[in-house]
Amino acid sequence: MDSRERILALLAGKKSDQVPFDIWYTPEIRDQLLNYYKIDAEQELWRLLKIDKIAWVNAPYIDLKAPIIDERGHQIVINEWGSGIRTVEHSSEGSYEEVVTYPLQAAETIEEVEAHGWPNPDRFDYQALLESCQAYSNWPRMLDFISLFEIYCKLRPMDLSLMDLYVEQDLADAIIDKIFNIQKRYIEKSFEVCGDAIDIVYLSDDMGMQDRQLISVEVWEERFKKPYRELIELVHSKGAYVFYHSDGAAFPIIEQMVDLGIDIINPIQHACPGMERKHLIEAFGSRVVFHGAVENQQILPFGTPEEVRQEVKANIKTLGKYNRYICAPCHNLQPGTPLENILALYNCERTW
Repeated sequence: MDSRERILALLAGKKSDQVPFDIWYTPEIRDQLLNYYKIDAEQELWRLLKIDKIAWVNAPYIDLKAPIIDERGHQIVINEWGSGIRTVEHSSEGSYEEVVTYPLQAAETIEEVEAHGWPNPDRFDYQALLESCQAYSNWPRMLDFISLFEIYCKLRPMDLSLMDLYVEQDLADAIIDKIFNIQKRYIEKSFEVCGDAIDIVYLSDDMGMQDRQLISVEVWEERFKKPYRELIELVHSKGAYVFYHSDGAAFPIIEQMVDLGIDIINPIQHACPGMERKHLIEAFGSRVVFHGAVENQQILPFGTPEEVRQEVKANIKTLGKYNRYICAPCHNLQPGTPLENILALYNCERTW
């Protein structure tokens, strides 16, 4: 089997010839690995590491506003939703992006929500998306980035976003409805142009903290269950699979998403309560494919290569019980992760 065949076999409920391995990393780790192998091409890196990479593809927005410079001389990029994003360097010789301006921060009425400059789903570059699908034809291709609450939190600060769900519910519903309809049309247009070149669609809404959920199940059901059901049904109607990402301790909401029909759950942060590997396999069995789970808060950055190998072995033994596991880091490999630990991860035994 090649990588695409291996991943699609798992998603179809079949046994693959070996355990698939995927990789998530920051640009700094990617560049470190490229330099280590003395190569320039990322796909060649995946082949050298024998990775069954799920390739991310998207349609860039055509009508982006020009970046602005703030009073400290920092460049702020304005995304398609109107949020201002700044790149921030951190102490581990890497960087991350943070939202610094929120276009709906002052909104108090539905009329103000309606008046916002929402992205036009017809103004994404779907031809560029098709070209990306063609460039990654040897890999399973995943359309990103579909989200409801994560985008909401880029339109309004997170404290207001959380309060809205409980206090300003009409305002919250209006914003969620706008986000949902744009995302729905984005998915429809992507499949109109690319057809079966899209294998998976990525849904992401971080619903967990380290020890508990961000919101109650009752609020999630009231605000998010119906739109997510529609998005999942839409993706399945196109013959594609649904990948769902939520960090943290969010088992009750993940359980709801499994019941709605998601096909893959990620990142399996099993150090969090309710997300333990044994609990997940007992709860879901063969209903979903598990993706991730190689612990990256302690073991990957601070452990030994042998501890990494033991972590992979434990994941395959538990989460691979029904031959429905894709081994990968639990979220992005971060700057400062020892190279020998990364190599140990991808040199592990891959038999079921």
